[in-house]
Amino acid sequence: MKPTTLTILVCGLILSSATAQTPFSPEVDSLIFRGIDQTFASEFDSALVTFQNVIDRYPDHIVGYFYQAATIQSKMMDYETDEWEEIFYRLVDKAILLGEQQLQNGDKNPWTYFYLGSVYSYKGLYQARTGGLIPGFLSARRGVGYLKRTVEEDASFYDAYLGIGSYMYWSGRFYKYLQWLPWIRDERDKGIRLINLSIERGTFSYWVGINSLAWIEYDRMQYGTALRLFQEGLERYPGSRFFLWGVADTQFRLGNYDEAVRTYEEILTSIQNGLLNNGYNEAVCRFKLIRSHFAHDEYEQALRQCDTILERKVDEEIAERLKKRYELTRNYRQECLKMLGRK
Repeated sequence: MKPTTLTILVCGLILSSATAQTPFSPEVDSLIFRGIDQTFASEFDSALVTFQNVIDRYPDHIVGYFYQAATIQSKMMDYETDEWEEIFYRLVDKAILLGEQQLQNGDKNPWTYFYLGSVYSYKGLYQARTGGLIPGFLSARRGVGYLKRTVEEDASFYDAYLGIGSYMYWSGRFYKYLQWLPWIRDERDKGIRLINLSIERGTFSYWVGINSLAWIEYDRMQYGTALRLFQEGLERYPGSRFFLWGVADTQFRLGNYDEAVRTYEEILTSIQNGLLNNGYNEAVCRFKLIRSHFAHDEYEQALRQCDTILERKVDEEIAERLKKRYELTRNYRQECLKMLGRK
């Protein structure tokens, strides 16, 4: 998963749930915990099976469809693909239909508002990630409206503050581009406070909050704090690419190039051994290795990565997405040859 502002925002909302007394059995709560763990470990198919068990127990409730949609979203982010887009939208539409029906039937349970708000947020975030920035913000805004209704119904529903706080921070981050929209305000500081509240007092979304806050600190160039948070997540989920990318990128920003190289190599091995490798993440990871080696005057190693990227065959769509990186890789290659005294 290439860390971008939009995927960071998605991570800020991924697979969160609430601390308020759940309407489900302890067995179902344990299934939710298990599915979250499986998702962070990139065991997406196992997570989908786990959440299918939730659907089997509550077939007419929004909950299971929400978690399956979140898992599919995570899977597409991790593999940098839209291969499962149709499934994602089908699950989102099913969840929205059930949630809206529950409200129409007089269900004012804060859980219903929470899951409905989360589903609309996911839909909006996916729209924004795939190019529909304004429609995406409109859907996400509707989702945040439901999340705010959640805490109006139950102020102790602390995990709902995670989605609200994440939206506040990242919409504020885009404020200079979207200030013509009347509802967009720069509330980044308040957003961070709400995320911290969710981490401190939430239950199911603790690690989601850690991941979200880490990327925010990275965005704010507070790299030491970001690294500490990413490493905390990695201790809980060893090998998780959701945290490994953050650790490697912050190590690079801190000038710890040897450590960054080791972490990027771990990511590269994980990508190559993964279920799906369309070449995109591999190229991104190798490009980051080029920068790390080059910054540490390791020109031979950087050159090898350049050649591997340029020789790797990928689909036309992937090649188009990598077009800018191919250009930069060629530039790095020329610089490496120059530093090595070769033509």
